[in-house]
Amino acid sequence: MTALAFDFVLVIGRQGPQMKVPSMVLSTGDTAGDGTMAKSVQPGRKHRVHPKLDIIKERVEERVLQLRTSRNELSRRAGLGLSYVNDLLAGKSLNPTKEGLAKLAPILDCDYEYLIGEQASPRTAATSVLPQNVEPVTLVMKSITLYQTGLTDPDGFFALNDSRRAPFVMPLSNDVYCIAVPDDTMAPRFRVGEVVIVNPNKQVGHGGFAVVRQTDDRVAIREVVTISIDKITVRMLGDGTVVDLPRSQVKALDRIIGSCELG
Repeated sequence: MTALAFDFVLVIGRQGPQMKVPSMVLSTGDTAGDGTMAKSVQPGRKHRVHPKLDIIKERVEERVLQLRTSRNELSRRAGLGLSYVNDLLAGKSLNPTKEGLAKLAPILDCDYEYLIGEQASPRTAATSVLPQNVEPVTLVMKSITLYQTGLTDPDGFFALNDSRRAPFVMPLSNDVYCIAVPDDTMAPRFRVGEVVIVNPNKQVGHGGFAVVRQTDDRVAIREVVTISIDKITVRMLGDGTVVDLPRSQVKALDRIIGSCELG
């Protein structure tokens, strides 16, 4: 219990004796000028910030975008209320607990260690679990000759000789597919007569190229400008047209990893 000390002054006037209390002094050394007791707050406790907050926010946002699920829904599935993820990414939650992040991690399909920056990939080999009735991805290793190029000459040409040959191995999963380019809306990057190579297992970032799959099973080859919670903005290179697609209409973004001539 906090000890209080009062100074009393007895004043004799025409209206009789009056008791005057000039001030109330708290034992902690704080003076409440309005006569109320100030609350004692432990220094630094209210504004404590998690030492890895920035990387936690970055990786949580990355997983949210990858899963293409609302923040509220992910919070609900983790049993953390509806605003947990939103508060974290908006900077309202500065010191997320280990228990909360441990509940959120499996909902984001990653390990707790990944969220706090102690792991490079979302899942380790030991904790990766394939969904039921889904066959493991088989990788086919194809070796292609790669020429390591040097500096160009004043005309913009460079030497291409056997001394610069090196093996290049391209891992291709059985999910990789190709699409013949139907028109020149993505020229000059992709033209009619070319084939784009698509890996649906690779994440598409801002500025990347993708096959955009809509919920009605129609697709288009586009440059991905930005990805946000409610929309995906894409661009057609041919005429520079930029279009906003509602997230509810986009089933998937399959990353384009290369192109070649048809035939």
